[in-house]
Amino acid sequence: MSQTQKEIQKLFRDHKIIESESKSWYVGKPGTTKNSFSITWSPGSIVLYGEQGNVTLIAAEFSSYANAKNWLGSCSLDDFSATIAHETPENLTYFFEACQLWGKEPHYT
Repeated sequence: MSQTQKEIQKLFRDHKIIESESKSWYVGKPGTTKNSFSITWSPGSIVLYGEQGNVTLIAAEFSSYANAKNWLGSCSLDDFSATIAHETPENLTYFFEACQLWGKEPHYT
């Protein structure tokens, strides 16, 4: 076993799988997958993934589903960008608009 494997095993030695609330949706135009994406919320994070790429958002505002939805429905592009957990994607505006749509839709409860 390599040193890296030993370090990883040590890092995760005390980890347990803990049940957590989450919600996930597929958003797209019926009959096509073009410009479709999936959104998954869990406390503290939102993940968007689809043909346009993937982005993970991390923020204290995402601690509850209602807070995440309200925040995304009204945030600015700069605030949205500040929650991205990795390199900012080239198509940032696409992900921002997708989240704004999801955040404003009343039937996602």
